[in-house]
Amino acid sequence: MQRRVLEHDWAATALGPEEQWSPVLRTTVSNSLNTRFAKLLMWGPELVMVYNDAYAPMLGMRHPDALGKRVPDVWVDVWADIKPMIDDVFAGEATFFEDLPLTMTRHGFEEECYFTFSYSPVVEPGGRVAGLLNTVVETTPRVLAARRLLVLQQLGSLPRSVHGNAVEAVEAALEVLGRARADCPFGLVYLADDHGDLRLVAGHGTGTEQRLAGSDIPELARTVVDTGVAQTVDRLAERLPGLSSGGASPVREAEVDTAVVLPLTFAGSSRPAGALVLGVSPHLRMDEEYRSFLALAAGQMSAALADARAVELERRRAEDQAALDRAEAQFFTDVAVTLQRAVLGPTLLPEGFAVHYEPATGTLEVGGDWYDVVDLPDGLYGVVVGDVVGRGLAAAAVMGQLRSAGRALLLETSSPGHVLSALDRFADLVPGAAVSTVFCAVIDVHTQTLRYSSAGHPPAILVDADGHSRFLEDAASLPLAVADDLQRPESDVVLPPGSTLLLYTDGLVERRDRVIDDGMARAVDVLTSGRHLSPADLADLLTEKLLADAPDDDVAFLLYRSGS
Repeated sequence: MQRRVLEHDWAATALGPEEQWSPVLRTTVSNSLNTRFAKLLMWGPELVMVYNDAYAPMLGMRHPDALGKRVPDVWVDVWADIKPMIDDVFAGEATFFEDLPLTMTRHGFEEECYFTFSYSPVVEPGGRVAGLLNTVVETTPRVLAARRLLVLQQLGSLPRSVHGNAVEAVEAALEVLGRARADCPFGLVYLADDHGDLRLVAGHGTGTEQRLAGSDIPELARTVVDTGVAQTVDRLAERLPGLSSGGASPVREAEVDTAVVLPLTFAGSSRPAGALVLGVSPHLRMDEEYRSFLALAAGQMSAALADARAVELERRRAEDQAALDRAEAQFFTDVAVTLQRAVLGPTLLPEGFAVHYEPATGTLEVGGDWYDVVDLPDGLYGVVVGDVVGRGLAAAAVMGQLRSAGRALLLETSSPGHVLSALDRFADLVPGAAVSTVFCAVIDVHTQTLRYSSAGHPPAILVDADGHSRFLEDAASLPLAVADDLQRPESDVVLPPGSTLLLYTDGLVERRDRVIDDGMARAVDVLTSGRHLSPADLADLLTEKLLADAPDDDVAFLLYRSGS
């Protein structure tokens, strides 16, 4: 985007030639282009758009043509929503919205989207508001992940079948999916009878069975059962108009045009027992996360079906039960990791860093542990590891808010103590955020120093190239929001060339059967023995040595290797 801005014909826009730009405009454009946080500058009465690389993906197909265009001409689909906010900013007021739902057509269809953003006025000398700076994070993946995890939790919480009726088992699962029509507009289940013939046994959100019988859906279900490979069917709105609509979508009614046909398989069977047909929302992109959710839903329905079949046959060999238990444990782990990564967001780590997250063993709940690496100006990196009390969606929601606030604060100040003091005030306003622990630090790669502050968090560990270790405990204080007007201490430490820094949550070192000091000593031993490994390999070693005993708490840790 820096190149595009430099090459753009600004004389053809309301901004005029670049050499005529005001110092405030030049500075604001430069700052926006030189940050990895998504920024959109709307300048002047015409609201001419200048944006950076991080903002470009939010435009979809409108990028790169949106550069230099007017906001009302580019964001036609949401103009009625954002115009009052823009008017407020030009009147001198800043705005902030969290997970605001917007309907966009940026990819050629009406799409359900969510954003957390702030509109801030840009003021020229003399006090005139000349422009508006939009700092934004698209939270669509996190909002959808949380919504879908709730559905998967409900599927996983269905009572075990005691009657041995396979039809009733799939009907109970479909009832859960029927309450989630924003992601599953319709659902159909085909099961094979004793002769191998498929029949429709349950469904929601569609028309009559006779109408379906005349479509190619039953044949696709047969293909999926024969091959065990999922299939996608398109153009449903054209071939079966009125079959189903996304009735629970927050966007509007629209005919479902795509469905996915998934095999229902379970351990001990060489052939799928049936097929699950799930409609795809016409207002969501069919991306990998969506496909994973549908596959996980089919997996949970398969588990319910397997349980019912086992009761029907009145025999359950011990090895089959063990295999089912392992599959369920892996299912729970996969779901928790999938959601936590969605909440934490994709991380493109700078050189010298490695991170790891692992959920508690055998739980479908996400936790409140997080890590973050924030690229700051002048060769600085902000690093954060934190832990919210509790588990589940509530803890994950609090964690997401604290993590977002921490990122924003680090972009404003390079003082860890100031960041934690501001987080104290923020946590006091967020239910469930009190007593959260956070270790915040700023690394200066030029001076090879670390400035840190800790809010009740386990101390970071520093091991130099010669194997000497120390705990960073000099700037310790209370957890967040437990004392008013608490002044957070800071401490500086030199990072010798080749030294290794470990930030972690208590799940890495704490076990029910031993004191935490023993666990911290083990972490020091592993860190010392692996200090010559790359950060990624050292992260694998820590996972192997410290997490092999299946901890009952989730774990997040971050590694940094100081350069020479």
